[in-house]
Amino acid sequence: MQSVVPAASRVRDERTQVQGEATKRVVSEGIQRFETWLEKNGFESFDPYDVWGTNYGVFSRRLYYKKAILGLPFIAPILLLEAVYPSMRSWFVRKERFATADGQLTTAFLNLYRVTGDRKYLDTAIRLGDDMLAYSVPGYTGRCWGYPFDWQNNRGLWKKNTPYITCTPYCFAGYVGLYDATGDQRYLDISRSIATFVYTDLKDTSAGDDATAASYSPMDATKVVNASAYRAWVLFEADARFKLPEYKAKAQRNLNFILQSQRADGAWLYATEGSGEGFIDNFHTAFVLKNLYKINQRLKNPAVDAAIKKGWEFYRRELFDANGLPKSFAIEPRTQIVKLEMYNFAEAITLGALLKDFIPDAFALAQHLAGELCNRYQLPDGHFVTRVFKKGFRHTFPFLRWPQAQLFYSLTNLQLALQQDSRP
Repeated sequence: MQSVVPAASRVRDERTQVQGEATKRVVSEGIQRFETWLEKNGFESFDPYDVWGTNYGVFSRRLYYKKAILGLPFIAPILLLEAVYPSMRSWFVRKERFATADGQLTTAFLNLYRVTGDRKYLDTAIRLGDDMLAYSVPGYTGRCWGYPFDWQNNRGLWKKNTPYITCTPYCFAGYVGLYDATGDQRYLDISRSIATFVYTDLKDTSAGDDATAASYSPMDATKVVNASAYRAWVLFEADARFKLPEYKAKAQRNLNFILQSQRADGAWLYATEGSGEGFIDNFHTAFVLKNLYKINQRLKNPAVDAAIKKGWEFYRRELFDANGLPKSFAIEPRTQIVKLEMYNFAEAITLGALLKDFIPDAFALAQHLAGELCNRYQLPDGHFVTRVFKKGFRHTFPFLRWPQAQLFYSLTNLQLALQQDSRP
């Protein structure tokens, strides 16, 4: 009987190796097809929120936030445009560059450079880094980025080029990666400039003993959990690279807020206060988990490890269906009409690649989702479906910021993780 166990183990190992090789082929082919599409279409893009930034979009959304049901007839035309004929937005807005997309594309091409050693990928990442500098937002203590449109939300109107903590860290990651790949001091200087903005210009709101929530922008005092997670990661990383203990101290207070905001079941609300923000959704949960993991690569804190494991268990149990496909919300809104949101795929794949050596189930899920994405939701020209509605209708109009860049980035993260996993 003793010989049976090693034989069964060998069979499992061989099956896992075959599955891994198949996933690598699918992912590699998916990346190549998207590269072809991106080369043809370029880095400018429309965006899901650009029409909402027009005068009519701002008016209708403001009315909806104030009057709810009475505002529905005013937002309905834009909702209909987005669902039925999204390309019509070209009548009202133009294509733009988006820092979130360019930052993630920069890191994606650096991933490909690490995987292949092909200089063309490094050259593309360098080009993107130069481009991002040209449209960083002036007037703050360091480099920072936002959206090129007005954003009406339930807290008020945030004007275009308001810098956000959910955009700027992707640029930080890109420049840190460029420094690591090239050794060029210029990229390290840019990274430190970004960290200065993140440390200085964002607000801290008390959230209890030695805990503070970071603002989303320099204009608010919100308690959005994923915003604090992004900020904490940048500040911890800045301390590790530049020896800035005051940055680490502020990051620790943000981290304390995140840890104390975790519910007993492992979940995080989107925000701990604010009307209409007490929801639990898929990709914002992934944002928190991935930043906690990156933070703990530096800290090695058992309490953070425990929070990640507990958060992952909730995420896997409540935010995926029986087929292993992502659900957008833990408790679905009554008006939810989207069946599959590809942004959720992207964040789950990236998270799984990160957690490869910490939570094996996360890595397995990432491979499953990558196969589904490339086999079922990548279009013949190489770009991906944006979302699938409940009646089966597919939204196929491509937006780089949501979610084309994220999907490409996630596949390169997985490809790099698979390569590292196969090394002897």
